[in-house]
Amino acid sequence: MLRKLLIGTALASTFAFSAHAADVKEVQMLHWWTSGGEAAALNVLKEDLSKEGYAWKDVPVAGGGGDAAMTALKAMVAAGNYPTASQMLGYTVLDYAAAGVMGDLTETAKKEGWDKSVPAALQKFSVYDGKWVAAPVNV
Repeated sequence: MLRKLLIGTALASTFAFSAHAADVKEVQMLHWWTSGGEAAALNVLKEDLSKEGYAWKDVPVAGGGGDAAMTALKAMVAAGNYPTASQMLGYTVLDYAAAGVMGDLTETAKKEGWDKSVPAALQKFSVYDGKWVAAPVNV
């Protein structure tokens, strides 16, 4: 469940910040969903994770249509301080996957049938080297 986060109008991906990422009980989520409606929708995800026993740590970065958040993400990754998950757009997911810093969501994807339920156009930005690295969500 920890790695069952996000994509939709955007992509959110988990980072392989340690060998024991699945043992983490707090999800640190970098995103730019900061408007009233977006924040309210994001609360649904927070509540779902809470029911699964996970704490949620918001890392909101407002402004720039995500540019400021991607700058923050780049700095966090460079410092070795990876968030558990991040909202991303399209090819950015694949760039981070190619760099070897993305988590593997394939087990969850198989259990939930993402190969059949996620449109091919979104899979193009969600699967890297045969592994799911991003998950669908619409906020």
